Amino acid sequence: MATVAQRVEPTEDPGQIPERKLVAYIGTYPPQECGIATFTLDVVNATDISGWGSVVAAISGDCTSDEEQDSKQVYTIERDNSDDYARAAKFLSDLGADLLCIEHEYGIFGGDHGEYVTRIAETSRVPVIVTLHTVLPNPSGPQKRIIQDLAKYVSRFVVMAEKAKQLLPDVYGVPVEKICTIPHGAPDVFLESESAVKESFGLSGKKVLSTFGLIAPSKGIEDAIAALPAVVEKEPNTIYLVLGATHPTVKRREGEAYRRSLEAQVNELGLQDHVRFVNKFLTVQELIDYLLATDIYITPYYTNPHQITSGTLAYAMATGRVIVSTPYLYAEELLSNGRGFLYPFRDTAALSATLSRLLTDKELFDKTKRVAYGFGRNMTWPCVGLQYVHLYRDVLKEHGVDPGPEPEAYVTAGYRSIVRQMMSES
Repeated sequence: MATVAQRVEPTEDPGQIPERKLVAYIGTYPPQECGIATFTLDVVNATDISGWGSVVAAISGDCTSDEEQDSKQVYTIERDNSDDYARAAKFLSDLGADLLCIEHEYGIFGGDHGEYVTRIAETSRVPVIVTLHTVLPNPSGPQKRIIQDLAKYVSRFVVMAEKAKQLLPDVYGVPVEKICTIPHGAPDVFLESESAVKESFGLSGKKVLSTFGLIAPSKGIEDAIAALPAVVEKEPNTIYLVLGATHPTVKRREGEAYRRSLEAQVNELGLQDHVRFVNKFLTVQELIDYLLATDIYITPYYTNPHQITSGTLAYAMATGRVIVSTPYLYAEELLSNGRGFLYPFRDTAALSATLSRLLTDKELFDKTKRVAYGFGRNMTWPCVGLQYVHLYRDVLKEHGVDPGPEPEAYVTAGYRSIVRQMMSES
């Protein structure tokens, strides 16, 4: 399986590779442990392969691990120091960045609802692109103002769902010409023998359900557990994997109270042999392995019906999992046209019925899996990286800057070997 969350470098003579433009990414970044950090690392790898150089200005945070800092990280922005955002923009421009790409989520930046992020856009001397990981249909005043302030300075907003592309003009007044859609990226893996992968986890002969991500009450895992007894009655070999560590913010505020409540629920329902908790922040490689061992992936979220993107759902789709989800906005869009199944928020009976049907109807299960995997090919990081690079080139052209060779020039000059290497490891 391809380990796309590790740094990759060209294997050919660097002198054969055309001069590379440089993009500076701004957001959280490993060793911080959060979805935005993983996304930033993945898009860095993907655009590097497609011909761009990259550096990172990481937002300081408390979601960290003991891993060493990546050499790509050239600046650390003090999250709650408003002046440091402008200093970062100047530093990156002086470093030679041709443009800046901000990974935007309200909670990762300092100030009221993360308002300090606007300091980067307004002081940057090079074009700015903002990838929006949240687009709210009913934003608060400060949330709406931040997007509107950013729109005064940025060249493009990248969204990951067509619904978000509709919301930005209608709700925030962002000009349509400043918006483009690029799907959430996901690892490019080949389908392997599920029985072999299951065996490596001690799951041979099991029907495996799973949910992954940082654990918090918003994830609705208690609903998935509540739905299990009826499923187990029809398919006794069912096991549900709850994959991921408790969200650092939740853990700091209330410890492991939510996880303990889930464990107590499992005991009360007599499901000790049918639920397994994997209490750790998974590497991308570990995540891929668990997904390939999964028969049905569940997202039982219910606290945010307006959620407009989900890395977990994108990963499950790209690895060809059969998905059952509540109908939040991103799930509605991604799982349409036979690519997955939706059930009403908090309706555990409907979830039980859907899971039971899929576990006993092989024809429906196999058809859905084929459709999901086929659609997911457009969401792999090599494809997504090319889309970002084409966007970067368009933006530079609009600012009168020569964008350099087409991305294909880098592939023919040695980057094709990297793609082959990554795929051969899958």
